Parts: sequence; C-alpha cells; structure tokens
Amino acid sequence: MLIFFLTFLNPLLAQEQASLPPPTLSYLKGSEYQLLMETLMGKQYGYTKAQLAEIGGQSVAEYILYLSRIDVPLKRVIFIIGQDFQGSSYQNGYFGLAAARYLAQRKVEVDVVLLYSNDPLRSRLAMQCKSHSATLHFDILQNLQEQLNVQMTKNILANWLNDYDLVVDAISLTSIEQPKTPVREFMHAFSEVNKKVLAINLPVGWHTDNGNLYNVYEPQFVISLGLPLKGIKEFEGQHAIGGRYIPQTNTFNYVLPKYKIEDSFHLLQK
Repeated sequence: MLIFFLTFLNPLLAQEQASLPPPTLSYLKGSEYQLLMETLMGKQYGYTKAQLAEIGGQSVAEYILYLSRIDVPLKRVIFIIGQDFQGSSYQNGYFGLAAARYLAQRKVEVDVVLLYSNDPLRSRLAMQCKSHSATLHFDILQNLQEQLNVQMTKNILANWLNDYDLVVDAISLTSIEQPKTPVREFMHAFSEVNKKVLAINLPVGWHTDNGNLYNVYEPQFVISLGLPLKGIKEFEGQHAIGGRYIPQTNTFNYVLPKYKIEDSFHLLQK
C-alpha cells in the first residue's frame, strides 16, 4: 500500500515543483556577498580589486548618464567616498572612485569627498579622478568641527550637497550600527538633502540583511553591483543592477539579472 501511495505521490510532487516559477534574481546576505567577492578574486576566477572596481564603476557611471538622459540633466555630481570595516576585503569607495573618473572623462562636473586616508588602490583611483579635472576634498569635517557644533555641521553639509544635481553615497558595503565621525555627519546630512541621492550597493546606515532597521535616510536610487543584498529587497525607489563580472554558470548557482548584450546595467521592475 505504501509503495503504491509513493508511486502515486512522486509524479504529483514533481509536477508541482515544475509549476513553480524559477527564481528571478538572487539576493545575498552580507556574509554571502563578502564570500562572493573573495571568490571572484581567488584562483578560480582571477579578478583583481582594480578590475572589479573598473567594471562596477563603469556600470555606476553609465547608470548616472542614463538618469541624466531620462530626466533633468545631471551636470554636477558629488561622490562621498568611505571605506568598509570588519575585515572587509572590498570597499564601496573603489566603485565610487572609478565611477567618478568615468563621469569626469565625459565632461560631467565631478567632486569627490574622501572621508578617510587612502590605501594604494584608492590613491591611484583618486589621482586618476584629479587628472580628469574632478575636484577632490579632504578633511572637510575636521575643518568644520573645529569651528561649529554638530547640528550646524549637519546643516552646512546638507546645504553644500544641495548645490549638486546628484549625490552619490559610496560610503560603505557593510552594516554600520553605530556610525561615528565622519560617517555619522554625512548620514544625517543625506536625510536633509533636497536633491537626488544614489546609493551604491547599500545606503549608509542600512543593514546588509535587514534593510533600513534604524530608520535612516531613503535614497531615490540604488545600484547594486554583482548581485543585490537582502537588505535592499524591499527598497521602493528605482533599483538597478550592474557589475557584470559574475559568470552565468557560477560556483554558487546564483541567479543573475537578464542583461541585454550591450548594457552595463539592468533596471529591476517593481
């Protein structure tokens, strides 16, 4: 009787599984994203940090140029460049710096704020930005805080950022539960900005897995590079995917975006 029941049940289960829609895109936990980046830079795939920065940065720049074509031209763009902590092997700042250089090469007026001292790759990317007429800013917060209190600093930063057509948050790829200076001041300033904000991978202050847990600012745009984080899944603004460096057949069996052949980014449909 049991054998007959199982014989009857198995085709039904197979039919039900076949009727389920295939997953359309993989969303990763922060730890999974970290492992993915380490694997891409390992022996199996052979990427360098500089190569990933170039591929991802080009996607960010092309997406910004797309936004400029479909809406108000984005003539002045400012990038806020941070660095990641907790032993992260990759940094959002690399993507931001490469994107800033791509835009500067295309005669967009670009400013770059460097919140931390540079490692060798960041130094080279920053030098390239400057060589293409991007303006670099250092020690902005230190200079302000020597003269002003925290609230005045936040207001001045927000007013300054409002002078640009687009603000790019390239601060962190990791969750920052208790942000400190200078990240804290820019995170608060983003919530006061009246202009458009684009976050690369993860808005600063958001959790990689659980999203906007701490009720910080909401950007208008997010571009995820490689694959999106789980914390972005419920994001309600325009979401794009770029960074075409993950092979279609990959070790993790992740489901990738359906890019057009000529595109460096893909818009997700709500």
